[in-house]
Amino acid sequence: MILTRSRAGEMPQAAGRRRDKGMTMLEMVVALAVLVILVLVAMPFVSGYQAVRNLDLGGQQLMADLRSAAGRARDQHYLILVTFTAGSGAYTIQMLSPASGAIANRCALPVNGTWGTVEQDSLPSGVTVTSTSLGSSQLVFSCQGMPYNNTGGTALTTDQTVVISNSAGSRTVTVRASGEVVCLVTAGGNACAY
Repeated sequence: MILTRSRAGEMPQAAGRRRDKGMTMLEMVVALAVLVILVLVAMPFVSGYQAVRNLDLGGQQLMADLRSAAGRARDQHYLILVTFTAGSGAYTIQMLSPASGAIANRCALPVNGTWGTVEQDSLPSGVTVTSTSLGSSQLVFSCQGMPYNNTGGTALTTDQTVVISNSAGSRTVTVRASGEVVCLVTAGGNACAY
């Protein structure tokens, strides 16, 4: 190692070493290029994770809202209607206002009255209702919280499904004839992890 002369009080330096401690422009460009490459490699993983997360959140949300609708029908003793808009992530929950306002008619089947909106909701970004097995994409919960067809005249005796999907796959939310609401990864498949 070759030492150079130093001024009084300074430590000697190896010949050829710079005195400044900042980054050169070339070092900055290389660091930015490495960062850009890392971001480009990670983006598909992050967007795939977000799609799976939104799909799972949509399944959880839909299960919770259907359970809540059935519970509201039981607790408040009113008919509740859930209407899905296929091809979008929107759905509406409505409560029956009986004809002539007669409280005795609020559980009457078939439905006699008008529906008032209780809640309008949307699934997470990118998640849509792909299909339903429901007539007119509507489900009525009786005052006992049991699922009925969209006119409210007939109790459902088979499981009814609402399929939601996005780029990560699909989830099937099932309302059983018993009123139980469950989520399946695919129709007839394994239960969702939540």
